[in-house]
Amino acid sequence: MITNREMGTGAQLVAGYAAGDFTPLDVTRVSIRAAEADQLNAIASIDAEKALAAAEESTRRYQHGEQLGPLDGVPITFKDSFHITGLPRWHGTAVNPGASSVMDAAPVRRAREAGMIVVAKTTMPDFAMLMAGQSSRHGVIRNAWDSNLSPGGSSSGAPGSVVTGVAPIAVGTDMIGSVRLPAALSGLASIKPTQGRIAYDPAGDYRSAGPMARTVEDLEQALAVLGQHDPVDLFALPGRFQPVPPPEHLRGRKIGVLRSVGWGTAVDEPTDRAVRTQADVLADLGAQVTEIPELPVTDDDYETVYWFMIYHGLPDYLGAEPARRGAVHPVVGAMLEEAFGHSAVRAALDARRMAAAIERVRTVFAPFDHVLSPALPIRSFPADQASPDPLHPVGHMGFACWPNRLGTPAGTVPVAPGPGGPPVSVQVTGRRFDDAGVLGVLRRLEDARGFDVGYPPVPE
Repeated sequence: MITNREMGTGAQLVAGYAAGDFTPLDVTRVSIRAAEADQLNAIASIDAEKALAAAEESTRRYQHGEQLGPLDGVPITFKDSFHITGLPRWHGTAVNPGASSVMDAAPVRRAREAGMIVVAKTTMPDFAMLMAGQSSRHGVIRNAWDSNLSPGGSSSGAPGSVVTGVAPIAVGTDMIGSVRLPAALSGLASIKPTQGRIAYDPAGDYRSAGPMARTVEDLEQALAVLGQHDPVDLFALPGRFQPVPPPEHLRGRKIGVLRSVGWGTAVDEPTDRAVRTQADVLADLGAQVTEIPELPVTDDDYETVYWFMIYHGLPDYLGAEPARRGAVHPVVGAMLEEAFGHSAVRAALDARRMAAAIERVRTVFAPFDHVLSPALPIRSFPADQASPDPLHPVGHMGFACWPNRLGTPAGTVPVAPGPGGPPVSVQVTGRRFDDAGVLGVLRRLEDARGFDVGYPPVPE
């Protein structure tokens, strides 16, 4: 038998299925028990009946050698923002009544078609408007490494579902770092793929779905499953993602190193040291490494990115019944109410300012195949705070937000031990459509790190 402590990676589960050590049904029962035992406020809802039925079908496929894909029988969780048939969708907020969805979102359909077991939905802050685990619906969402620490956001419950053995792979959404920051704060690998690589509905060019997992290999296989065209997403890319072997060397690749953005939360010393060390690793692999000065963007440009996020959350808030709006998390409510007072002219000028800032950043990144940077500037912050800096709710998104605006892939991987807590992660970005290249660099950094992440023990 297997326990949630032994859940490990998707690759390990598939190997165990093939060897007959255990079955998808065995694993799914463990997964459901782990979800039911959640002590982090990480799990929003559980789909036990359908998960068990899917696991029985997967078990039969393995018995007959008829697997549907590379992750057949592997449990997976999805953020509460995704529609999953029959499960409530609160979008993280008590403002919403939690009506049951009548359809599966495109990434959920892809997972089911590949034989993956959709076990649960994970928690998030109200309307995905915070990069911390604060929710009027779910309360304080906590970090599996230390319940006094925040898991980040807005895919706040996703990392907890992986670390505690609910599933090896969790899928979140990312508008200014909402997959990569929570993954980094819990010692997981993650990728926000090229915009449109994972089809998403409702369609939009401002937010990407992305997986997080313990290993880059699991990310590659998850992207192979999820990264397919779907006509419901008008921005979806054609074809599908195909994994490639990691590169033996990086000769000929140009890599920029961005250590500071001159805005928001200051980069702590362990994080800066990790970036410098990984730059040396990449140079040893043959890459041409060049340090990038602070980006040519201003405080006002970052404020514009912040308001861009809030503007996209405002329709959800205003679409709710007025009598229910008072249930919103007070920090989020204050943000949305302030945005409600902005004029259309202000929003249009913000859009123009942001477009100009995006072009300046694109020009700086253009000479490089990849850019190495912190995933976020700090390793942790308290669970009861809406951000590391109480004066600014998104002051830790300075490195993460630009790949979203550029539509380029960006991933994270833990690379250095963290004394007394999660390891330190770095971010690697790439050119548009080069998701495989980003994953290849992440794999080489993962291979070179020289230590076991040592995830915290969890109750069985």
